[in-house]
Amino acid sequence: MYTEFIPIYIGLVVIVVLLVIILVLLIKNKNSNASAPSGYMYHTSTQANQPASGNIVFCKNCATPFDASLKACPKCGTPR
Repeated sequence: MYTEFIPIYIGLVVIVVLLVIILVLLIKNKNSNASAPSGYMYHTSTQANQPASGNIVFCKNCATPFDASLKACPKCGTPR
C-alpha cells in the first residue's frame, strides 16, 4: 500500500460518511413532513382578501379555517 494515498482514502471515507448522514436526515425530514396534519397547510390568498372579525371557524367538509363572518367555506363552498 502506498502511504501517500492514505490522506485521499481518509478524505473519501469522510465524504461518504457525510453523504450517508445527509441522506438519513433528508429521509427523516420527509417522513416527519408527511405525517403533519392537513390543517396546518398553507391556504390560498382568498382568506387574506376578506375582512376578519377575529373569530375563526372550520369547514365541516374540508376542515379549512375561515372567518366566522362568512356564510360559506371559501375553499369548497359548503355552508356553515
